[in-house]
Amino acid sequence: MAEPLSISVVIPTYQRCASVRRTLEALARQTIAATEYEVIVPIDGSDDGTKEMIESFQAPYRLRAAWQTNQGRASARNAGIRMTTGSLVVFLDDDMEPVPGFLLAHLDAHPPGSRRAVVGPVPIPDDSASPPIVHYRRRSTNALLDRLARPGYQLGFRDVYTGNLSLSRDLLDEVGGFDESFALYGHEDYELALRLARAGVELVFSPQPVAYQAYDKDFAALARDCLARGHTAVLFARKHPDVTAGLKLTTYSEGSRRGRFARALLLWLSRWVPRTPEWVISAMGWLERRRPRRIDDYYTLALDYFFWLGAGSALREPPGPDHGRASLLGAALRHAGETDGAHDVLRMRVGRCLLVLFALVSSVRPLGRAFHDLANASRPDEITRYDARFLEIRKVLPPHAHVAYLTDPTPREPAGGDDTPRLAFERYVLTQYALLPTIVLPDISAALAVGNFHSASGTDSTATGGLTLIRDFGNGVMLFRAAAE
Repeated sequence: MAEPLSISVVIPTYQRCASVRRTLEALARQTIAATEYEVIVPIDGSDDGTKEMIESFQAPYRLRAAWQTNQGRASARNAGIRMTTGSLVVFLDDDMEPVPGFLLAHLDAHPPGSRRAVVGPVPIPDDSASPPIVHYRRRSTNALLDRLARPGYQLGFRDVYTGNLSLSRDLLDEVGGFDESFALYGHEDYELALRLARAGVELVFSPQPVAYQAYDKDFAALARDCLARGHTAVLFARKHPDVTAGLKLTTYSEGSRRGRFARALLLWLSRWVPRTPEWVISAMGWLERRRPRRIDDYYTLALDYFFWLGAGSALREPPGPDHGRASLLGAALRHAGETDGAHDVLRMRVGRCLLVLFALVSSVRPLGRAFHDLANASRPDEITRYDARFLEIRKVLPPHAHVAYLTDPTPREPAGGDDTPRLAFERYVLTQYALLPTIVLPDISAALAVGNFHSASGTDSTATGGLTLIRDFGNGVMLFRAAAE
């Protein structure tokens, strides 16, 4: 039988072979003797070569792996715990790269006789070449770490994450390990931390055991995580209703009026159009390529929508063991963000149209009518034509500037009755889309105004009265300045 060790490192993984290899290589560079620790990798159903990679990995420490069918992170961690021989268990996520003094710092954070669960920092390295989603995650992670490191700050169960956590094997046995009913991503760490705190375990943040997070998820993967977190938040609340006051589930009515309205509209649409999550992901992909200055706001709004989408799915299901796993991971939601060639173009077009919704939220116009008319305005030829029409003016408008909108008194297309205002609004919505991230508002006083005319010259339009032409971009596109300016 193997001799007991000081530390057992548990790294649950699913379909991330390259990330696990980086973590194992970093653990080979630890400052404590390799004979003092072991590494256990519970493989949660991976078929990407992780098992074969570990079998051939030349580690200076004792390395073991265990494969199981995909059952979730809580189950995988428990499987790893059962294999440990160390007195101290250190949990790492499979995308972490611990510094050389990582294990020694965790060991030092547990003085003899203490009952502690120690959380270590998980910073995301700064790299200007990283995608915008990585910069967004870095900023939110840094804000969390700054709060945890604040002098005198007392950690609560909602501050604990298992990407970099250590506690004794005895404490894990005492509280019963992870709750395996959390089969989806999220909240299994909160649930364990809550039981630890109720058992009198001290929750501590230590700045020394640093594990850098090699963040490589795209927006689609993060959106799926938020879907799952919404679902597991409901599961957590059902298990521990006495502590729900501090959960995100109680914050639905918080936030800006515009953000809440956009979220509610997207959630309503999701009930009727199951592919709405995919369209939102496509919209965010389009935004990421443009990189507007307010992209963090769009990330926050979109991820908030996915969280509540998952929570709503869970709330509509009866309580029960492992409830919701099949439904959440099934149908369109399971494949959110994945592509099938026949629908790629449609997803992109509808996704772009959703961006118009975000822009319209900045105004006080009736969004219900806007969305209805937007659906009628999504013909591929018109969207492409308007994007090209405003290409040059988009280059000179300040990002996020507010500009007024001018057009012909009546549309050129033959129309009668109620069709005339519909077509006029359609042209306005398409202008909103083409000029993002500039905010285009109709019928307001603004320093600048954009003209969208059918004719090459708009000088005969009554809409231009009292304005000074700054530049004629041709094709009926003009930029004006208010006379007062």
